[in-house]
Amino acid sequence: MVRIYKKGNRKPLVVKSFSDEKLGGKEQALLAAIHWRDAQIKINGIIDHRFVEAPAAHNFNARNTSGVTGVSVDYKIDVQSGVTHAYWLAKVVVAGKPKTRCWSIRRHGYKKAWELAVAFRIKMTNQFLTTQESPKPNQKLLRWAAENQIQLE
Repeated sequence: MVRIYKKGNRKPLVVKSFSDEKLGGKEQALLAAIHWRDAQIKINGIIDHRFVEAPAAHNFNARNTSGVTGVSVDYKIDVQSGVTHAYWLAKVVVAGKPKTRCWSIRRHGYKKAWELAVAFRIKMTNQFLTTQESPKPNQKLLRWAAENQIQLE
């Protein structure tokens, strides 16, 4: 994916994705993306520019507590029963469209649900792992588990 920003703007000027599958592989997609980027820089009259190879979505963020970008614990309250469900959530953007999947901690267990969310994220993004271990449960999750008599470890 190529995003071109004008200095001082948070919204991209132009954005385009290059599919490995449609273009015959990663190398061909990369070459097409580079040619398109270079043409857009000329078309839009961008003189002072810099290239960022690793998307910010794949860099570790200090607020990330799961160890994997796009993977987090979330909670959902069933309005009718009032029961709170905890689950690992994986978010990705594919071809400009957000995709979300979740795995119940009650059904799969804490670590297995995390592993499933991470596996989905890796499959969809080819993202590398920053950690091999599931994170320790936070206080909110520990309270939820105690209230629902669920063993996390």
